[in-house]
Amino acid sequence: MTYPLTEAQTAIAQHAHEFADGYLEPIVLDLDRGVVFPKALVAQLGADNFLGLVLPAQSPVAGAGFVAHIELIQALSQSSAGVASIVNSHALFAYALAHWGSEAQKTKYLPALAKGEKLGAVAIMESGPGPGLGPNPLLATRQAGGYRLDGVKTFVRNAGAADVYLVFATIQFADDGNGLTGFIVEAGAKGLTVGPRLETMGLRACPVAHLDFSNLVVEEADVMGTENCGSVIATQLLSVGAVAEAAQTVGIARAAVKHAAGYAAHRVQFHHPIARLQAIQTLLADIATDSHMAWLGVQHAARLVEEDSPFEPEAAMVKSFVGRFGSKMLIDAVQIEGGMGISEVVPKHVSGSYPLARMFRDIAGTTLLDAPADFPDALIAANVA
Repeated sequence: MTYPLTEAQTAIAQHAHEFADGYLEPIVLDLDRGVVFPKALVAQLGADNFLGLVLPAQSPVAGAGFVAHIELIQALSQSSAGVASIVNSHALFAYALAHWGSEAQKTKYLPALAKGEKLGAVAIMESGPGPGLGPNPLLATRQAGGYRLDGVKTFVRNAGAADVYLVFATIQFADDGNGLTGFIVEAGAKGLTVGPRLETMGLRACPVAHLDFSNLVVEEADVMGTENCGSVIATQLLSVGAVAEAAQTVGIARAAVKHAAGYAAHRVQFHHPIARLQAIQTLLADIATDSHMAWLGVQHAARLVEEDSPFEPEAAMVKSFVGRFGSKMLIDAVQIEGGMGISEVVPKHVSGSYPLARMFRDIAGTTLLDAPADFPDALIAANVA
């Protein structure tokens, strides 16, 4: 069972797989080293019209919709989940702008975002349990004509590579007690410092760093939506991101089970390929089943997002599911391949490639980087009829 795609969505999905095979596979090891940001690759993604897919059809720069976007993410993740993470972070900025941005903001940024001329990023996380609650929170102080931002945002994807950021800051002395507000901040703004790139376990193609704000001035025109509505925007962006990251998880798992099945078909023990052993068949069946069920949930949630229907409970369910089963799928795949499955460097006398160790790191990064201990059980339970 699967959800049918339109002709346009099918064409986009096919093109995404061709792009991954042609552009990502030849350089996947270089991408995993994460030494240099793949700027030319991002430009090619824009040239192939992949960076504006998430935009709704009614936006000033019409996209193909969220369903097409998750097809892209799933396809890219089968080769490089780090590149998919770059696209996801960019897409969240574009999604927010399309839904809450002013007409002036949309006119200024959407065309360049869709073409890949500008790369976006979103900064929500802080060192405390939530924005404004821990040490060094990002605070916005009102002043004539705008606001002054001071503080730190943590674990920002695309940090240092993005041209424009959506950052969420707590307004000091907000009258209604809910002062979280989104601001558009361009890279290179006076008072913005990008910290050293963090050495992450997985998703190494996507740079992650902290952002430091010191006396950074933004104008009222840079507010996303309205003052104090940042909690609504951030919460929905996290839900949208959960669906896209679940698609990323499925892509990694599909690539892993395909590789493990190929290995099992050629690895001979006891005079037969190990694929004939029931224990191996059980592991392959578990991975295939879990990834298939996750993909059905992702497809359903993506359609709700595209239709502008309530989708937060479904997003919570897919987040919870891949959080529980994502790493397990890679553990099972690695178990099938044994020593070669955990090998980062393959001996010269061994033919073929063995990418499961990289995939294991990438799937952990996908399921753990955002709110690692927060499986959204409360939201799911509250929506049980």
